[in-house]
Amino acid sequence: MRYIIFSDLHSNLEALNQFEKEIETIAYDKLVCLGDIVGYGADPNPCVEWVSKNTHISIAGNHDWAAVNKTDTTYFNSYAFESCKWTREKLTQENKKFLDSLPLDHEEEGVYWVHASPFEPEAWHYVTSKAGGKRNFKNFETPICFVGHSHKPIILEQTPDGEVNDYFGDSWEIKTENRYIFNDGSLGQPRDGNTNPAFMIYDSEEKTVEVRRFEYDLAVAQKKILDNGLPSYLAERLARGR
Repeated sequence: MRYIIFSDLHSNLEALNQFEKEIETIAYDKLVCLGDIVGYGADPNPCVEWVSKNTHISIAGNHDWAAVNKTDTTYFNSYAFESCKWTREKLTQENKKFLDSLPLDHEEEGVYWVHASPFEPEAWHYVTSKAGGKRNFKNFETPICFVGHSHKPIILEQTPDGEVNDYFGDSWEIKTENRYIFNDGSLGQPRDGNTNPAFMIYDSEEKTVEVRRFEYDLAVAQKKILDNGLPSYLAERLARGR
């Protein structure tokens, strides 16, 4: 089985349009969205509609559930909260219904899929380090887990003796004796210093994971944010990859 995995699109239609072109030449069996379809960006409706029509597995992110009043937003910073209020007003009822229907997690074919973390998925913890990996490996049973949420691609590997290591790289060969947590980065708002959107390709037969990145029309995405009266910070950070 070959999966294309993405998350944290955050209403960035320009990134999505280019992503659609990028995957046209990639053979795959399933397309997986690990949540945060909306929030921050200026095109929530077309992004939700595309995900609902094209993905085989879709998971809820905190911004998705926040947009339909399904999770607490008191911890949101001012930019996230303003964007959430704006998104709630813009979303169609049909798209709200889709976001409301998204599950917290999913398991199939030896893979656990979740937006934030296996440990307390609804609390939206970040998994960004070896320490976080040690806590989270205890909270799922499958050999492999894919997460998003942090907007930073990372590979966490647990050896049979329980040691956890973290890696950053464009490709990885899976060792059957080890367990893994893969973070796919972000399609709509990268935060690892690279402005190019990121997604992953997981091949369960070849036992490989690959990170792909691509350029997109960032300036148009920025202009739409500003034209819609969203906080200017949300446009500025796209150009910083932070």
